[in-house]
Amino acid sequence: MAGPEGASREPYLSQADEQDGPNVILTDAERLCAFSRFCDPGGQIWNLVDEPDGASTALAVREGKLCVSGRLITWDRETKEPNEEVYEPSIGVVQDPQQGVSAGYAVRGGIQVIAADGFAYERRNRQALCRCGHSSNKPFCDGTHAAIGFNDGSLRRTEGSTAAP
Repeated sequence: MAGPEGASREPYLSQADEQDGPNVILTDAERLCAFSRFCDPGGQIWNLVDEPDGASTALAVREGKLCVSGRLITWDRETKEPNEEVYEPSIGVVQDPQQGVSAGYAVRGGIQVIAADGFAYERRNRQALCRCGHSSNKPFCDGTHAAIGFNDGSLRRTEGSTAAP
């Protein structure tokens, strides 16, 4: 990973804004966005959270759970518990064939991330680490891989892709 680490050392909830919907609460730590776009397919999670119907709520919860970086978390309005999957500790490579780019590392299940100086970041269920070396939020991914067209060599462009191979 090239360059200095620039990520906030504050806990997630200190970084997150809160959006209160009629059925769920959404917390959003925008700086953690890895540009995976799982928050968009059903009409954008921020719009869905504001809808009173059960179908929109269910889709908002689903999109929140799919957020690779953990930027977005939906919370049960009654219990105040996060709507989270239980993950075994794992690390995976994220690819974005639609954009024709290789993305970051998906880190799940509360794996401890340690800064180069030994600082232990807050353990989180979902995180995305930079793999292209150009994030301004290192060690976390900020989506720069899309802007620079990062490709690890294993990704082929798909039809409709906007990035160069």
